[in-house]
Amino acid sequence: MSEIKTVTIGLPVADIGSATKWYRRLLGSVEEINPVPDVWEFSLTPTCWLQLFEVEANEPNPSVVRFESNNIKESHELALKVGSAVTEIESVPGAVKYFEFRDPFGNSLSYYELLDE
Repeated sequence: MSEIKTVTIGLPVADIGSATKWYRRLLGSVEEINPVPDVWEFSLTPTCWLQLFEVEANEPNPSVVRFESNNIKESHELALKVGSAVTEIESVPGAVKYFEFRDPFGNSLSYYELLDE
């Protein structure tokens, strides 16, 4: 049986240049590649990539990309800093803290922090 080696999450964006700049601010200094015109990829972990690809219309994507954080408060401050619509931090006692936000291109994003039991 073939095993999965990496995962790439694709998000549609209306302007690849603006999207690349915005995600650089959100993700910080990570490995990037531009494999073909109108596609940009960011290495999130050694086995996970975020791929932005340009589309004609800026229609909301029903998918959600969730990032695990080791400090939900710092992640919340970062999301506020990059100028996105950010919800308050929610808490599920004994399980998780999280918040949601959107990128300027209509994609839903979320940060979460697992809580120790």
